[in-house]
Amino acid sequence: MGDFMSTQKRELPLLVSPETSAGKVYIVTGANAGLGFEAAQHLVVAQAAKVILAVRNLASGNEAVAKIEANTGRTGVAEVWELDMASYDSIRAFVKRAQSLDRIDSLIENAGIILFQRSESEGHLTTVTVNLIGTLLLAILMLPKISKEAKRAGTPAHLSLVTSIAAFQGNEDWNLIKDDPIRKMDTEVEPIVKKYATTMYLPHA
Repeated sequence: MGDFMSTQKRELPLLVSPETSAGKVYIVTGANAGLGFEAAQHLVVAQAAKVILAVRNLASGNEAVAKIEANTGRTGVAEVWELDMASYDSIRAFVKRAQSLDRIDSLIENAGIILFQRSESEGHLTTVTVNLIGTLLLAILMLPKISKEAKRAGTPAHLSLVTSIAAFQGNEDWNLIKDDPIRKMDTEVEPIVKKYATTMYLPHA
């Protein structure tokens, strides 16, 4: 971890500012805690018109909105929408609801999970469903709407996929499954998960 952090660039320009974000609409998944929460709060501060906190746990999402409003003094900007990344039906329902938005300037896919016990969702390990398949499904289903509204508004839209440091530490483990990653992650990933579980945790919000 230390070696990795030492190589990261610092003092990068903040691309999210009132000048670039005012009046825009953002969706942040897993936004009730951690990086997702901080991103959502930063967007509210940057004068976004709407910031949707897409979370599985509505109670936690509402608590996050209350904190954001208390911290920023801006009300009626952040709102909670239900999204369970472990459920394809929930993802499709979210995408259908998103069609009602006048614009979507950015989708930030931050939600992720690591489990300490075996769990399956949609026929795969829940970690695979949430972090890989569900994440890609949401991106693919949202792209037409994002692209359409970006062209209509005449402004660029952004799709961001947040990953973890573990992606840079797993060359040896990746080589074990790279010829058939989806199937082999379902059957051989548990030892890998346990190895990283002591060093990282991503909340499935």
